[in-house]
Amino acid sequence: MKFRMIWMGEDDDPDEQRLSKRRATIPDAASPTSYEERDGALLRRDVSQNGRVKFTPLANFTARIVRDVILDDGDQERREFEIEAQVGGHTTTFRVPVTEFSRMNWVLRRLGPQAILYPGRQQHARAAIQRISGEIQQERILTHLGWRKQDDQWIYLHAGGALGTDQTGSSVRVQLCPALQLYRLPVGEDSGERTKSIRMSLRCLSLAPHRISIPLLAAVYRAPFGGADFSLFLAGRTGGFKTALAALAQQHFGAGLNAAHLPGHFGSTANALEALAYEAKDALLVIDDFAPTGRHSDERMEGVAERLFRSAGNQQGRGRMAGNGRIRPSLPPRALVLATGEEVPRDHSIRARLLIVEVAPGDVDRNTLTECQGAGEDGQLAASMSAYLGWIASRYEQLQQRLKTRTQEIRDLSNGRAVHARLPAALAELQGGFEIWLQFALEQGAITAAEHEEWEQRSVCAFSELARQQARYHQASDPALRFVDLLQTALRSGRAHMANRHGLVPETPGTWGWRPKQKGRGWIPQGTRVGWITGSDVFLEPTASYQVAQALAGSERLPVSQQTLHHRLRERGLLASLDPARQMVQIRRTLEGCPRQVLHLKSELLQESTAMQEGVQGL
Repeated sequence: MKFRMIWMGEDDDPDEQRLSKRRATIPDAASPTSYEERDGALLRRDVSQNGRVKFTPLANFTARIVRDVILDDGDQERREFEIEAQVGGHTTTFRVPVTEFSRMNWVLRRLGPQAILYPGRQQHARAAIQRISGEIQQERILTHLGWRKQDDQWIYLHAGGALGTDQTGSSVRVQLCPALQLYRLPVGEDSGERTKSIRMSLRCLSLAPHRISIPLLAAVYRAPFGGADFSLFLAGRTGGFKTALAALAQQHFGAGLNAAHLPGHFGSTANALEALAYEAKDALLVIDDFAPTGRHSDERMEGVAERLFRSAGNQQGRGRMAGNGRIRPSLPPRALVLATGEEVPRDHSIRARLLIVEVAPGDVDRNTLTECQGAGEDGQLAASMSAYLGWIASRYEQLQQRLKTRTQEIRDLSNGRAVHARLPAALAELQGGFEIWLQFALEQGAITAAEHEEWEQRSVCAFSELARQQARYHQASDPALRFVDLLQTALRSGRAHMANRHGLVPETPGTWGWRPKQKGRGWIPQGTRVGWITGSDVFLEPTASYQVAQALAGSERLPVSQQTLHHRLRERGLLASLDPARQMVQIRRTLEGCPRQVLHLKSELLQESTAMQEGVQGL
C-alpha cells in the first residue's frame, strides 16, 4: 500500500515517539486531525491551514470496539473491550482488559506477526480505533456465584444464569472461571419432581453414621447463606470414600461436579484456591486431597492449607501491592470450604478454624452410596438445591436474620465449655442451617411434622458427638498440651530425668527418668536433666525442657518459640503458680543450692496423661 505525502508534517520530527503521547487524545470535530480506515489499514488524516491533506499510516490492520464489557464480581468492577479486528483478509473477535488496550501491547499476541503497528504510532492507533468504533454497546457480566439483588428481587447466580422466586431462567449473563463452570442448576420442576428430589437429598443422611452425614448435609444447605468463618474437613485413610462423600455434597450445586470433576485440589497454588473461594460466593467449594507424603514438598502443601483455612476463618483475603505501588483489592473467601485429606493440617490455630469429620473404613454404606451417586448424576440433588434457593429468594432477609438469631441461641447453650472459642459458633451455624432446610422440606411436603421433629433431635446428637470429637484434634495440636505429652514420653523413654531439690535421686525414681543399677543398689539418671521434683511440685528448667521436647518431636516440632510456649502453658492453666510481682510466668526457686528461674507445674501432669485429658475436657 502506498501513501503520498502531500506536505511535511510533525511526524517527520525525530522526536515523534516522545511527542505522540502528548497528542494521544481523540480529536474533536474542529480538529485538523482525524482518523480513517481504508483498504484494510488505519490512517491518520491531517489537514493543513491551506487545506492540503496528508495521510499517515498507523497500522496495516483495522479494528473496532464492538462491546464495552463490565465484569462485576459483586465487590469490584473491571472493564474489558470486545474487539473485532481484520488483518490480511481474516476477521477475529476477542476481548482485552482496558489497561492492555490502552497500551496497545495486545496487537501481536492477538493478531499474530502479520499485524504491524508502525513505530511511534501506538497511541494514534488506539485513538483511531476508538474514533472509528462509533456507538459501542455496553454489557454487564457477573463473574461470581451466589446471591445478587436485582430490581428489588434476590436472584442466585450459577453457571447457567440466575434463579429467582419464580424458578425461571434470567437474562443475566454469568461468566465463571473454568473450575466453576459445572456449577449449573436445573430450572423449574413440578411439585412431584421437587418433592422427589428433596427426599433424595434426605437419603444422603443414610450414607454414613449421623456424626458424618448430618454435618455434611448441613454444610450443603448452610452454604447459600454465605459468611461462613469456618471450614469442614473430611479426614480418613485412603479407600474410606471421603472424596465420594464430598462429591455428593458438591453435586447439590451441579450434576457434573462428581468425584472426577471437583473444583479444587491441594496441588493448586494458594493464589488459585484463594481466587476460587472468592468467586464461589454463597456455595459449597470442595478442595480435595490434602495428603502430605513426608517429603520436602509437604511444607508447601501445609502453607497452602494454612492460607486457605486462615483466610476463610478470618474472612479476610491476602493484601498485595500492585506494580504501581497501590494496594490491590483482597479476595476474601466467600464460599463454605469442604476439604478432604488423609491427614489434618498440624497447626493448632488452623485446626481451630476447622470442623474435622472423621471417616473410617466401613463407615460408608456402599449400596446407599451407589444409589445417591446415581441421583447426583441424574441431577436430582441439584434439583433439590434449586428448589431450596427459589424458596430462599422470596424471604432472603428474613432467613438471614433467622439464621443469625438461632445461631446465637445455640451458642449460648454451650456455656463456654468448648475446647476452643470458635467451636460453638461453627456448630451453631451448621445446626441453624440444617434446621432451615428441614423447615423448607416440611413446607414442600417432602417430610412430615414427625420426621421434622425426629431429624432435629438427631441433629442435636450428631453435633454434640462432633464437638466431642474435636477435642482430640485440638489437644494433639495444642503446643502446651503437646509439650507436656512430649516431656512425659521423654521421662518414660529415658531421654530425660528429674532430680530432687538437692540434685539427688527423687522419690519413685522410676517415674522420673531413672533406672536401677545392674549391680548393687542405686539409680542412674537417664538423658538430660529437665527439672526437679519436690513433693507434688515440678520445677522445670525452661531451656532444657524445651530443647528435649523439640528433639523428641522430630520433624513435627512445636510450632512456637520457648517464650510463647510459656504463655500458652499459662493460658491453658497448666502452671501451678506465677510471679505476679514481676508479672512473669517463671518463678524463683533455690534448687541444688542455686537460685533459678523455673516453670512451676503440678507433678500429676507428668505422671498421668489421663489426668491431663480430663482436665482439658472440663475447660
